[in-house]
Amino acid sequence: MRTNWQFWQSAIDKDTCETWKEKFYRENTFSDATIFGSGEYATNDSVRTTRVAFIEDFDVKTLVTSYLSEANRNAFGFDLNYVPSLQFAEYSKGSFYNWHHDINWDSDSASDRKLSIVIQLTDENEYEGGDFEFKSIENPVDFRKQGSILVFPSYNEHRVTEVTKGVRNSLVCWMEGPRWR
Repeated sequence: MRTNWQFWQSAIDKDTCETWKEKFYRENTFSDATIFGSGEYATNDSVRTTRVAFIEDFDVKTLVTSYLSEANRNAFGFDLNYVPSLQFAEYSKGSFYNWHHDINWDSDSASDRKLSIVIQLTDENEYEGGDFEFKSIENPVDFRKQGSILVFPSYNEHRVTEVTKGVRNSLVCWMEGPRWR
């Protein structure tokens, strides 16, 4: 039986998560996150209020790609061929990302996002709210645990609820392939 997602609880140790966060904050420039709609990317505070930085780190990207590939072998079997830049997200108090999927169905690109990955970088006791949730499929248990990894088909609607205290950091990315048919 195929599953809706692949999940590794606390797969990345606390020290590595903390090192990545410190490095990503130190070495990158943040901007307000955008969404796609009406043929362009733009900010929309009714849908998403987070800050993001795009990460080009060979070692981290190699690890992320290995989890995407393993999930694809284990459960999905999609035609995949590209991993773009990683996105480091900061959800501070009041930040959220309403229901969405990770595919831009209106794009003229020759490829689509097919698999999404979310890596939980913050200790679950350092923030409140900020829960990752799927809309129409079951949610993994204990995804809030630091270092946990979730891979799922990019067409599944999901959200991050509003952070009410503290800061939640995550690392997200996608694996792309030829357009969905």
